Amino acid sequence: MSRTLTAALVQYRLITAEKELLERTLHGSIEVLTEVLSLVNPAAFGRAMRARRYIHHLVKALGLGNGWQYEIAALMSQLGCVTLPPETIDAVYARQQLSPEEQAQYAAHPSIAGDLLSRIPRLEPIGWMIKYQTQAAPFDGDTEDRQKADMRTGAEILRLVLDFETLIRQGSSRTEAAHSLRRKYKGFTSRYFEALVELDPNAEESEVRRYWVNELAPGMIIQQDIRTFAGLLVVSKGQEVTLPLILKLKNFVEKKAITGDVTVSLPRPAAAGTAAGS
Repeated sequence: MSRTLTAALVQYRLITAEKELLERTLHGSIEVLTEVLSLVNPAAFGRAMRARRYIHHLVKALGLGNGWQYEIAALMSQLGCVTLPPETIDAVYARQQLSPEEQAQYAAHPSIAGDLLSRIPRLEPIGWMIKYQTQAAPFDGDTEDRQKADMRTGAEILRLVLDFETLIRQGSSRTEAAHSLRRKYKGFTSRYFEALVELDPNAEESEVRRYWVNELAPGMIIQQDIRTFAGLLVVSKGQEVTLPLILKLKNFVEKKAITGDVTVSLPRPAAAGTAAGS
């Protein structure tokens, strides 16, 4: 093998290893930020998880390109809420009156998350989507830039899904929520709203049952708000079980702050695997 070919092969392997390292670093950064949000502000994290599931459904139903970016944007959309007291988030979700200061702090959370993510290489477009999750994304007239077009689309889809999540959480049916949003979002085709009506948040989950905290396993889905006996929200309904979450719940059980059992469901593939192994 010639020296030139050997050098080219070494260079290729270095580039490939660097790319793989970057991918793992990026994935790890997202996981860490997600875990921080889940532990610090479970209500905000629960909303982010629901939004991610809704966008995942839209991406599959409509065959959207670059769907992974939109899902990460949903997952990270509430990251700015780590700066807010949990009681402020609870008040927002309960539709309680906020003080002007609280309202200003809550309104700033998209920009805070966007600024944080813009400092991570390759997450700058996602940070931009998140920054404009509550307002119309600016249009600079450059229709040839594919990345900017995807960013604007991602911001609009995120805004649509978060509005949908809010209406569902407030008691609207999927049909009512989609009909209400159809009048607001003129730029989307009817297929988006039809897909939202078709969406069943529990479609991918098996039967619901109760487990003791020490029986929980990663991948299960919490099917109840878990609160301390004093009323503090520990875990929001819809949150996926992770190892840090299990440790958190075990600590609360040891302190006798919560009961030792919780209602969960299993994703269908995991449930099928369990049944086959039993």
